[in-house]
Parts: sequence; structure tokens; C-alpha cells
Amino acid sequence: MKRSFSAALNRRAFVSKGLTLAAGSAIASSSLMSISTARAATAAGFQLSWIKSGQYSGYFAGIEKGYYADAGLDMTFNSGGPNIDPVANVAAGQSAFGDRPFGGIVLAREKGMPIKLIGTVFQRNPFAIFSMPDKPIRTVQDLPGKTISVTASVRPLLANMFASKGIDPKSVNMIPAGPDPSALINKQTDGYVGYETNQGVMLKIQGYPIVILGLHDLGLPETSGNIYAREDFLAANKPVAVAFLRAAAKAWKWTLDNPEAMTKLMVEKYGVSGLDPKAVLAEIQASGPFITGGIAERQGLLSVDMALADSLLDTYRKAGLIKSDMKATDLCDPQYAIAAQAA
Repeated sequence: MKRSFSAALNRRAFVSKGLTLAAGSAIASSSLMSISTARAATAAGFQLSWIKSGQYSGYFAGIEKGYYADAGLDMTFNSGGPNIDPVANVAAGQSAFGDRPFGGIVLAREKGMPIKLIGTVFQRNPFAIFSMPDKPIRTVQDLPGKTISVTASVRPLLANMFASKGIDPKSVNMIPAGPDPSALINKQTDGYVGYETNQGVMLKIQGYPIVILGLHDLGLPETSGNIYAREDFLAANKPVAVAFLRAAAKAWKWTLDNPEAMTKLMVEKYGVSGLDPKAVLAEIQASGPFITGGIAERQGLLSVDMALADSLLDTYRKAGLIKSDMKATDLCDPQYAIAAQAA
């Protein structure tokens, strides 16, 4: 029997843990270090954008395999959830690092938050439009007259992409979407925009023969799982940032090389309760090409693609999401990933 997505999500607890950074509106870079100096390792926290699930498995491999400890780090990964603003938490000093899709970091920077993108897990965008075989959406030309579920943050980007392909955005009925693609299953919508590595995996696991239209090569090449931190923290603690990226890259490689072992660890030790082992394994396996593709093929995991970042910022301007002349050098700082890969 096919499980309800809502029921699966409702069983999960959403917990946010505090961190060792000093409280206050501005991050105190020295606070992290001063608290840590009495310990054998430097304590640092990482704010996840969502709950502890398969999409973050690589980070927990770093704990299990001792990569962070070997790098002199004592890492804490704080769970995200629907009521948590991960960027605001990092900007306020509650965590040293965090992860977000590219857009979330861009919009935060546009609002004046002093954060920098320093690493990228998913070099290729796993975003896709899912549809059913009886009413398939195989190309963008199939979209006019269709109703698709899409989040508010992605809608302007899709509209811009449609226009670039010669399709009137008004010809596609875009309705609000949440993390649960049940509207597609229940035939309330013709398409659902989500992650091929997340909702796509879950739909397949539950037995739905979905049609997938990947969006990366159609004009939405947004990166995901981007690692960011406050500028002043990075300036004061470059060795910590480099050590973390080096250890995390090793951890993600181990995860992709050992998906079955990592699945067991996530289900039994590191993930939230109720994770489906089949879904976790499928998610890790599906994530491989998105993590190892792009610039990672040439420079290594977690690399920052500055040319792609500039292209994405131009797309955000055309979509009306940002007004400034922000450049990749304003948003991203690749020196930490470069130093991590050089060691």
C-alpha cells in the first residue's frame, strides 16, 4: 500500500539545537574560538535547511569516519524545518555554517545579510517537473495549458525560463506547492516542481511511474546544498573553514562510494526517526551525478563555480528577484574550497 507523504512527514520531529557561538545580533568570530580553545577540537555548528535525512548523509559520514575529528573539528549539525530560517540563524551567529539553495543565499545577500557562499554540494540542479504518463510533460512545449504546482520562490525563475523558450508564462497555470506532491498523485495538478533526488525518489519508491523533465539544462541551472558563513567569521577563522570543507569533501565521497553503509547509518543513527531505508538509499544513489558533475569533475567536490554564479545572478535579475548589480565575487568566495582541495 502506498504511504501518504503527509503522514510520513508528520512522524518526523523538527528540532533546532543551539551552538557554541556567542549570542547577539552580530557574530563574534572570536567567541567560537575562545569557547573552543579549552577543548581538544574546535567546536563549530552547521545549520541544515531541512530535517536530518538522506540529502545530508555526506555530512554525517564525516562524524562516523572521524574526518572532522582528524581535522581538529567538533561539528554539530542542527536540524532545520518548516519554522526555521537557516540563513537568519547563521547571520545571527547561532551556527558557524549553513546550507541553502543558491536562491536563498542570493536573496539574503540582497537584503544585506553579510554572508558568503564558500562551497557547493549539488553542482547540477536536481529541480525537475514531474508528471504522470497519462498526461506527460516531456518538453517545455508540453506546458501551455497545463497546471503545475511550484513554490513561490521558484515561480519567477520558471516564468523567465518559459519566456526565454518562446512560451507565454501566462499560458501555464502555476499554483502554490509544498514539499508534498500529493496534488500530482491525486490528479489535482498536471505537474509538480520538486527535486529529482527527493520528491522524485519518493514518488518512484511508492510505485508511481512518473515522467521527469529536468530543468538544469533548460535554463534553471541553480546549484543546491551551497555552504555559506558570515564574512567576518570567515575572515577570522579561515583555517576552520578550510578544515571543514576538506573533511566534508572526503565525507561526501565516502558516502557516494558506500551508499548502502551510509543508508544504514542514517536510518539507525543519524537521521530523524521514520526514515525509509529504500528511500534513503535511492536518494543517495540518485544524488551522485548532481554532486560530482559540473566543475566538481575538474576541481573536486564542493568546488564553487564562479562563472555559473554570475550567470545565475543575471537570471535572478531578469526574473526580477534582485535589483542590485551583485556579482559572483560579492556573493561567493572560492578561496576556502581551493585551499581545501590543495591540501
